[in-house]
Amino acid sequence: MSIFRATSIMLLTAFSAGCSLIMPRLLPFDDLPQPSGDFAVGTQIMNWTDDSRTEWFTDIAGDKRRLVVQVWYPTAESSGAPYPYVDNPQQRLTPLAKQMGLPRFLIDHIQYVKTNALTDAVPLAGMPQAPVILFSHGLGGMKGQNSVQAEEFASLGYIVVAIDHPFDAYLTIFEDGSTADYRSAEPHALTPEEFWAFRSPQLATRAADISFLLDKLTTLNEPEEGLWGMLDLQRIGIFGHSFGGATSIMAAATDPRIKASVALDGWMIPIPEERIAAGLQTPFLYIGQSQWDDPVNYQKLDSLIANSTPLGTKLLLDGTKHFDFSDTPQFSKFSKRLGISGSLPREQLKLTLNAEMMTFFNTYVRDSH
Repeated sequence: MSIFRATSIMLLTAFSAGCSLIMPRLLPFDDLPQPSGDFAVGTQIMNWTDDSRTEWFTDIAGDKRRLVVQVWYPTAESSGAPYPYVDNPQQRLTPLAKQMGLPRFLIDHIQYVKTNALTDAVPLAGMPQAPVILFSHGLGGMKGQNSVQAEEFASLGYIVVAIDHPFDAYLTIFEDGSTADYRSAEPHALTPEEFWAFRSPQLATRAADISFLLDKLTTLNEPEEGLWGMLDLQRIGIFGHSFGGATSIMAAATDPRIKASVALDGWMIPIPEERIAAGLQTPFLYIGQSQWDDPVNYQKLDSLIANSTPLGTKLLLDGTKHFDFSDTPQFSKFSKRLGISGSLPREQLKLTLNAEMMTFFNTYVRDSH
């Protein structure tokens, strides 16, 4: 059954039975699974502006690049309000539904999905400085789209820092109430020249977001106190999904502070040929679906791995699809019936991703000294 036919059946059922009552049963959403580590997890949201960069996506005079940042970290608190998976639902749900290609009423109850991270919890006192893992989302994604991994890593003693890439995320909401909508869809079928003219500045902007983030963390870490005193900025890794995977690769290639990178079903095609030819000089792990519709994606990946020192690692998981490498299958079993997720059981998928990434980051980030 196609996703369109499945959606049509759901629509007819919903209208006949009453949307508000039937939707949570017809399309159920689960809370995020509990992380496995010893630490409870806290989270905080920050808004930072890079005054050195003009916003690439707008023509507004004096418009600077602004980022919304989420941090996950160990805490000793065991109770409190968990951060919502979808904050500001009245603003987010309509563009989120559009990004998913579904009517809003089908996903309205996603606002009740709970995470395991306690909002503004006090950071754990007395622990040694923790290694840092950065996260970059895919096109139309969001900073919290891989909260399962963020919570897992924080529960095991890491600090995880993610950003909304404004105008690449489906919606970025700044603390002053202003927003950045999604402007990264290709406007039409692009020629090769148009593709590179469109995607290259985007990728460069995203990689610059990562470097600015590290600059800001370095500034906040002096003097050392509270949350910012917990960061060991000599031990930094990065992971990303889809276009965020490409971002992770470019950031690791251009910023020597990053010790290792992971691409989750990374979109390799926008990575410049000169970067593919130069390879990476830091450890690299790719975890993805068994094949892409466009074979060029894995042709470029194989070339990058062959040209890298040390060699990168490629792990392809049968029975997966692109969005299996985000939180999607973890909060919705129905994603399989819609054709969004593959056949691999979600518990097995979660355990595999967490274990492979944690082993990699433990080896090349945590134990890198």
